[in-house]
Amino acid sequence: MKPDPDSRPPLIWDLPLRLFHWALAIAVGVCIYTGLDGGFYEMDWHMISGYAVLGLLLFRISWGIVGPRHARFAAFIQGPVTVWHWLRAAVRRDPPPVAGHNPLAGWFILITLTALLVQAITGLFATDDIFVEGPLRHIPPPDFLGWTQTEFLRFMTRIHRQGEYIVIGLVALHLFAILAHRVYLREPLTSAMITGRKRGAPVAEALPGQRILLGIGLGAAAAGLTYYIINL
Repeated sequence: MKPDPDSRPPLIWDLPLRLFHWALAIAVGVCIYTGLDGGFYEMDWHMISGYAVLGLLLFRISWGIVGPRHARFAAFIQGPVTVWHWLRAAVRRDPPPVAGHNPLAGWFILITLTALLVQAITGLFATDDIFVEGPLRHIPPPDFLGWTQTEFLRFMTRIHRQGEYIVIGLVALHLFAILAHRVYLREPLTSAMITGRKRGAPVAEALPGQRILLGIGLGAAAAGLTYYIINL
């Protein structure tokens, strides 16, 4: 006997967003592993996965503007008072039901995406002065900086190397948050990001559609723009 479709949790996360999430997790994982290992052949994979991260971020930025409502930045970036009230309720194990990202998670996502974007951009200019060089190393620095090409590349390389540990810390916090939601708040976030259906979300917040064709178009555009950027 099949379960009644109306009894299932509402569809909150669209398919393009879910594919983005898991693809980004894989790409960032490869970046971290190859960046820490630092082997010659590993760096080839580091650069490829870095390009993937850049393309995925370009897609997410556009999806955060025109995607379904729960994927939009405007839907989950809340003010500090709202964040504080949600956090206090969460400590009491009684947070108000939220369809999409909760107010605290919204800011964490924005910070994480920003950190990854900084890593992706600085990686395009990073160099070890021996074998590995970013594809945009030849582009001169902006005139207002007053830097030489060497100074600019060293700065970008330093930011990229130090930023890796920030990303690792953010990944660790993300994993801790998933565990806390599962154990403390009894909210299975992982299954929701697989099926798209979030238990406990208001039924009225269910998505009427997933905009899959739009997602395919924006994904192709992001891939094309990434290819253009790395070949400047």
